[in-house]
Amino acid sequence: MATYDHKQVLSDYANGKITPEMAVGHSLQHIDKLYEAQAAANLHRHALEKQMNTFQTAIDRVTTFMEKLLSRHQQNPPGGQPKK
Repeated sequence: MATYDHKQVLSDYANGKITPEMAVGHSLQHIDKLYEAQAAANLHRHALEKQMNTFQTAIDRVTTFMEKLLSRHQQNPPGGQPKK
């Protein structure tokens, strides 16, 4: 079932080319298509959020690792005595 451009439906209705029932039918089709698009966008958004959370976890791990390395480096500088 094809849907017509919403502006064309409004124009046709305003010009008496389609009945109110036809205009409502076309409007319902548009609403259905919008819900389908919204559902697909939500699935995509959830997938992106999951991917972002995975990346954030990896970044947090690398940050923690780097902080430990820097801490050890500051305690034991190369070629010098360990700081007390």
